[in-house]
Amino acid sequence: MKRKVVAIVAIFVLATFTGCFEKKDREAPYIRLYIDGKCSNEWYNSNVTIKIEARDNQTKIKELKYRIDGGLWMDYVMPVKLKENGEHFFEYYATDKHGNKKYGNLTIKIDKIKPSISFQNFEAGYTYLWGEKKITLRYPRDTMIIGRMSIVAIANDSLSGMQKVEFYLGNKLAESVEKSPYEWRLPATIGVYNITAIAYDMAGNENSITIPDVQFFILR
Repeated sequence: MKRKVVAIVAIFVLATFTGCFEKKDREAPYIRLYIDGKCSNEWYNSNVTIKIEARDNQTKIKELKYRIDGGLWMDYVMPVKLKENGEHFFEYYATDKHGNKKYGNLTIKIDKIKPSISFQNFEAGYTYLWGEKKITLRYPRDTMIIGRMSIVAIANDSLSGMQKVEFYLGNKLAESVEKSPYEWRLPATIGVYNITAIAYDMAGNENSITIPDVQFFILR
């Protein structure tokens, strides 16, 4: 009878401790991502490298996997590189030896392409008389502006979208426009300057256009 009691007590104690251990190991693994790349406004303008770190406080990690854009699940063995432009859906999970699982996902947006930019109503080699395009006399300069006018730039970006266009008179920032139409009303000035427009997209890429040595005769 004593042996039966001892056996029952032993089984009860073992079951109790086993239950305690099981409760302690119900926690999912810990996962941390390290993302390397040039980012602006949630867009990357470079290749992106993703490093995954997983650990478990009670046991070892059994599986650590990832997939890109709904593709096949892959074992994580080294940092993952994303190179293609566009939006990518990155998923990952870690499982410990007791079956506890941690899942996560994020969207990586890449735009390494410069925006396009051009002048809509202004080009080199002409005289602009109060905004009207005329054949130039090529004296004193090939490109001249006589009288007030506005210069309009056309800028587009098909991925991250446009952020702004800046206009420069020589080396000085003259106007910054965030929405289309990208228009700059020229100031009253006399002299010779380069005219530059720089387009910036939301990822931080930029592209510029310059017409050099423009003769200005704008009195007011």
